[in-house]
Amino acid sequence: MTTDTGTAAEAAPGEQADRQTDGGARGDSDAGSATVDFGFNRYHGAGRMRPADSPEFRRHYGRLRTYYRHRPDKYRDLQRWLNQARFGINYDRYLERTAQYAIVASVVGILVGIALTYGLLRAGVVAGLQNPLSYQGDLTRYIGQNRALFAGAALAVVAGVTAAVTVWYARYFHPRSVASSRQQNIDMTLPHAITFMYALSYGGMDLLEVVERLGDAQDTYGEVANEFQMVVREVDLFGNDLNTALQNTRNLTPSDNLEQFLDDLLSVMDSGGDVTVFLETETDTYLEEARDQQTGFIETLSLLSEVFVVMFVAAPLFAIVLLIVMSLLGADTLDQVTLLVYVLLPLAMAGFLVLIDVLSTPFDQPDVRLEPDAHATATGDARLVASVASDVVAQTAEAVVASVRELVGTERPVALNDADYLAAQRTAYLRRRRRRHLRTVARRPLAAFHLTPLASLVVTVPLAVGVLAAVTLGGVVEPTRAATLAEPVRATVWLVVVPFLVVAVPLTVFVERQNYRVRHISAAFPETLNALSSANKMGVGTSDALGLVSKWTSGPIGAELRTVRNDIEWNHDPSRALRAFADRLQVPQLSRSMKLVAEGMRSSSDLARVLSIAADDTRNRFKIEQQRRRELGSYVAVVIIGYLVYLLVVALLTKAYLEPIADVPAVPTPGTTSTPFSVSSLPVSAYELLFFHSAVIQGIGSGLLAGKLVENRALSGLKYGIALVIVAVATFTLI
Repeated sequence: MTTDTGTAAEAAPGEQADRQTDGGARGDSDAGSATVDFGFNRYHGAGRMRPADSPEFRRHYGRLRTYYRHRPDKYRDLQRWLNQARFGINYDRYLERTAQYAIVASVVGILVGIALTYGLLRAGVVAGLQNPLSYQGDLTRYIGQNRALFAGAALAVVAGVTAAVTVWYARYFHPRSVASSRQQNIDMTLPHAITFMYALSYGGMDLLEVVERLGDAQDTYGEVANEFQMVVREVDLFGNDLNTALQNTRNLTPSDNLEQFLDDLLSVMDSGGDVTVFLETETDTYLEEARDQQTGFIETLSLLSEVFVVMFVAAPLFAIVLLIVMSLLGADTLDQVTLLVYVLLPLAMAGFLVLIDVLSTPFDQPDVRLEPDAHATATGDARLVASVASDVVAQTAEAVVASVRELVGTERPVALNDADYLAAQRTAYLRRRRRRHLRTVARRPLAAFHLTPLASLVVTVPLAVGVLAAVTLGGVVEPTRAATLAEPVRATVWLVVVPFLVVAVPLTVFVERQNYRVRHISAAFPETLNALSSANKMGVGTSDALGLVSKWTSGPIGAELRTVRNDIEWNHDPSRALRAFADRLQVPQLSRSMKLVAEGMRSSSDLARVLSIAADDTRNRFKIEQQRRRELGSYVAVVIIGYLVYLLVVALLTKAYLEPIADVPAVPTPGTTSTPFSVSSLPVSAYELLFFHSAVIQGIGSGLLAGKLVENRALSGLKYGIALVIVAVATFTLI
């Protein structure tokens, strides 16, 4: 493959024509755009294959890939999506696999259609099919005589085609979805990445080294770091100069903001401008872009909260009322209401939460460990107990072996070489350290739950099972359908609500403590960095400044600053001490700031300026998160009010509708008139149970959704769920 105007036949089909370029098609979709499709034409040979090339290509690539290779212009967008999503595969091979998956899906669909036909035959549905047309002839009679065959063929074809089309289009547009997610992540992280570049450039690093440092920071800068890692790879592996590597990355990135930034950076480099000044000015520009992205995302969440009210308040109420009316007219709708309450409603709520989670993924800040090789603290290492237990078992076994040897008269060799001695000393040291950590955990047993709230489930879930067993075995309530229908509220409270509260209340306490801790640290940390910066400007050394600031800083930050000061004085490695400090705090946005400070300290002697840059970066990120909480707080009220409306309606249905129906006599008594409705066979108690259970399910789901909207964490909504469930229990108990 040589130039854009060459043909695919100019390269050996098994060699150059199949060479995978690291890039792919960026290009602009606008007509007349000067941007080229980097790598696409170079790889595809501009799509001008001669017919004589087809047999050779079919021999090397097969018919499917040859078919797609003859049509590169048709799949130009797909190749661009694949490159932007970093799938590392050519469009023809990707489509070949997609076609193979679609064929397999069609076979599965055909089998499902045949199985469905067999089930319908057993149920007698196929035998009851009639000709919907007025036309009667030999063909219709033949179809009627073989209706099972034709029905099975029709179902198999429909199921097979549906499965194949679904798989094809799902895989075809999957790269586009991944590229879009990467684009949102890049846009949100780009301002902080530019701040990181500015801090390093301010310290005197050349641009290539700055790019290398950013490319190595995938843990804190996500997809932006991956984009710059491509620049490093092109320079190191392919021998391109920095300008060419930046230009290639610019042509491949899915983010328009990063593309514009690289355009401006290349212009500054070409004109000989000051890159450091350029990075300083660009930080504010792209921070505004990130805020605009966040505003658009908040508007989307606001719309989804309103959709939630329609889907999970209005629609279920409409369906329930409709089914109740149909049951009064003689239809048996109990199964439909049961399916709605126990299957459709929970699955729809779970799907809605997953949808919000997928939309929120580009805006998430993953947990980062800047010192992954460092040993875990006692509060964060859940494997300490297992480690100590294994040590005890090993020591016991060793003592038993020694006793046996003593009895049989075999002495163990005492001589050890240096390597064995060092290994034994290291093993003993690690054993002592694990025991010390275990003693720390024993002194503060709840500390691990404060940092990892889900770990509380290890204790609360067995406790909830024990409560459930005690309630059932103690005769407080019988776990039978008859007992539940007789007393739906009491039985549900003991069998469902109480175990739920046993698990949810401690988890909520730990989650809220963790959220408070994170918010408190995030709000106070910028001022702490500014104080350190001011102390450094006055000539105070790093360790002394940490000691001074820690004296007036309260909470976990003050204690950790003293630990950082001791770490620097003992180990003389400020960069590593700061990274370990970030790991101990376990606040994602602060990990990014500590990464910036640690790298900035290596490149600059002006620590005060680096600390000021990190403080501004942390403050800006905190403001963006505060904006989400502030603007979506009102929509939490919308969700809760929607639930209260649902609860009010189902409670009124139970009190003012179902209970009077239950009092209607089955046989008219003298002096009363018979009702035209069939109310005697209406399962009133079953409907009351379903209404109460639907209120409980709605309460939990609405609470989790509220937490996901505001805090981007479903567990943060458990407090709302607990409150709504208690309100539902109180409402059905009092009516």
